[in-house]
Amino acid sequence: MSEVLPRRPWLGAHRVHIRPSRAGLAFGALLLALWIAAVNYQLGLGYALTCLAGACAVADMLFASRNLAGLALSATPGAPVAAGTPATFELCLLERSARARHAITVRAAGSHTELQADIDADGRWCASIAVPAVRRGWLAAPPVQLSASFPLGLFYAWCHWLPEVRVLVYPTPEQPAPVLPDSAHGKPSEDAWDSQNSQDSQDSGQRELAGVRAYQPGDALQRLAWRQIARHDGEAGDHLYTKQFEASPRAAAAATPLLFDFHALPDALDTEARLSRLSAWVLQAESAGRPYGLRLAGVTLMPATGAAHQAACLRALALYGQP
Repeated sequence: MSEVLPRRPWLGAHRVHIRPSRAGLAFGALLLALWIAAVNYQLGLGYALTCLAGACAVADMLFASRNLAGLALSATPGAPVAAGTPATFELCLLERSARARHAITVRAAGSHTELQADIDADGRWCASIAVPAVRRGWLAAPPVQLSASFPLGLFYAWCHWLPEVRVLVYPTPEQPAPVLPDSAHGKPSEDAWDSQNSQDSQDSGQRELAGVRAYQPGDALQRLAWRQIARHDGEAGDHLYTKQFEASPRAAAAATPLLFDFHALPDALDTEARLSRLSAWVLQAESAGRPYGLRLAGVTLMPATGAAHQAACLRALALYGQP
């Protein structure tokens, strides 16, 4: 389960920082040299060239700041993940005016990968970032830095954005997955079914032979008890018998609800090991279609099945012991 918190929709101009780049510092030294030469030699064209170059630098500073200011920022968390696997966040930059944005670098904290964004007028740019999920619980999106040197590269503008979204990280399921608490089954009886027909072979996996009774109109021919018919003296047509089946212990066990109790696990397991085992059991029971419940300190989820119930159980395990 993921969660979206309130977020700042706009990137205000007061949040954009700007400084000269290396090329800008070199350009400033060049302007200083031009100005000194114009003063020493009283060159009118030197003054004009210096002022023109300075005006270009000031314009570049303005456009570099405006290339970031006014963007709408949006972040969406990905699906919940298990601890040890990367969690994803989708970051979007939206332009709601007729001005295009160019060459914006997007880099998440802790990542060496830089993404380049070009946004058309009234357009949007989206990309997904992966963040390692080290431990269970809530994982907040990392801070993101937006930077740009457009158009001339004389100034470097940047800002920091903290997406207010988070992803739920489940405990890592125990591997290899342990068997369910009551998943041991006995062997079916050898004479529980007749191997002469496919229907009996299908029934044998779910039900066991309870006995035979006299044939009644409407009984399936595949369930005729041919052994009893052959052993009976007389005409087979006058002495027909039908097999009767009942639920096998395996089928009965599969229908029995399971209740996974945190405090019933062995004392040798610490808290994280218990949560990992319970996570594995939840996934295993859901895959098998067996009703299951969960009992933790202060939390009891009654047996059920389904994606919503599985998510509720894994959420309870992920947030166990956390505020």
